[in-house]
Amino acid sequence: MRAMDVKANGTTLYAEQAGQGPPVVFVHGMCGDARVWADQVSRLGDRFQCTTYDRRGHTRSPRTEAADTVPLHADDLAGLIESLGLAPCIVVGSSGGARIVVDFIRRHPQLVRGAVMSEPPIGSLAPDAFKGMIDEVAPKVQQAAKTDGPRAAVDAFFQVICPGLWAIIDEPVKDRYRDNADMLFADLGMPPYQIGADDIAKIDVPSVVIAGTSSHPALQEAAHTLSKGLPNARLVEFESCGHVTYAERPVEFADTVATFAKEVG
Repeated sequence: MRAMDVKANGTTLYAEQAGQGPPVVFVHGMCGDARVWADQVSRLGDRFQCTTYDRRGHTRSPRTEAADTVPLHADDLAGLIESLGLAPCIVVGSSGGARIVVDFIRRHPQLVRGAVMSEPPIGSLAPDAFKGMIDEVAPKVQQAAKTDGPRAAVDAFFQVICPGLWAIIDEPVKDRYRDNADMLFADLGMPPYQIGADDIAKIDVPSVVIAGTSSHPALQEAAHTLSKGLPNARLVEFESCGHVTYAERPVEFADTVATFAKEVG
């Protein structure tokens, strides 16, 4: 494994590379960092050059004065790929990272060979369901933050949205997420990412959209809507799996990525 600091889009991003073969770049979700992908890198590194990184404001990548938005993080991803000379590559994202990948392939298609997006939380694709989900999770996060502080708010969020992940990781790993508590509030406070059917229909990048059948209904609906709207995509569902598919179904996830990469590569 090679660790490095990469200049991208006016900031510095901590990144790691391992393995050999066609390039695959992984984008983590809420409060995570490059380490969440370690198991996937161990499964795929014998066939692919795997690049993982800490998104702006997470762990080893500094937060800047720029307002956090989905397009900002997508431009960071584009800058990382350009700086490391990885284009065209496969891009893999989970949750908030998948939402970034959607914007990335929408505006930077020349940098990508294909995309794997696991349950991007895009409210405009399932507005009524997302309102219900927000009404469910927001009071619990707010109460936890008020009573026990921001680290407890991370627990409250993940217990509602990612209960499968939270049940299988140990306390030291949970602490990595809690250490990024500031980014929980930054992410939740972002301007809503707006994309509609007409926008999606113009994205012709080969894609796979992954959903877990036990995930929150709002997240499943958004994934289904996205996969149906993309002209060159297919939906892959993992049975009895929650939101964080790469952690809850690691073998199936790695197989999906490898099969798709072979198809487009």
